[in-house]
Amino acid sequence: MALQASPQPLAHSAAEQIGRRIVAGDWKPGSVLPNLDRLAAQYSVSRLSIREAMKVLIGKGLVESRPRRGTIVRPRAEWSRLDPDILVWQLAEVPSAAFVRSVFEARMIIEPEAAALVAQRATEEVLGEIERAFTAMAETDPRSPESIKADVAFHTAILTGTGNEFIAAFAPVIATSLTVTFGVQRVVRADQSHFVPNHRAIFDAIKRGDADGARAAFRSLLKQAETDAIEGIMKKGKK
Repeated sequence: MALQASPQPLAHSAAEQIGRRIVAGDWKPGSVLPNLDRLAAQYSVSRLSIREAMKVLIGKGLVESRPRRGTIVRPRAEWSRLDPDILVWQLAEVPSAAFVRSVFEARMIIEPEAAALVAQRATEEVLGEIERAFTAMAETDPRSPESIKADVAFHTAILTGTGNEFIAAFAPVIATSLTVTFGVQRVVRADQSHFVPNHRAIFDAIKRGDADGARAAFRSLLKQAETDAIEGIMKKGKK
């Protein structure tokens, strides 16, 4: 007897499509989603796959199931805003300037202090990871996926290099926001001379154990990156 195909890939695809619509505002907080049969027909999947999709969205805080009412979209304040999928869905096209500013505000609180900590306690292994990421970023085409991957690795190595598991937990979130916002940042300035020196200043300060210098260099980097991202959004026509 042939085994039935797993519903997981279809369930996750349906969860992504429904999740994107919720985040985009097609279904407002407090609204009731169509029933399982209608959603299954709409997304051409089984009722079982839609059930699994709802479990995924419930886990992300986007919806909740209420007896006799159905599946309800939860208030935005109750969403798992640090969930990488939700971040990607919010940034899927051109992010709004307000959203980008919120992202950079959060990064400004976390990353400069993380760099200061790493300057005080980095091991040779951590320094090696940061240096490898910096070298790869400096030696690749800034418009290439490799350059973006190296840039993300640089930031991730600093967060995880703090040795603080709570700070390190922000790494996937910041990596996701970096990957997407680079799409608008590098619309403005993609040349290496625009961003490599700031990264070098951060690494040099960390390497010499200069916590204040690492903090200041990181703040400078983020201020320039935010300016570039906002300008990139304006160029793409979303205010």
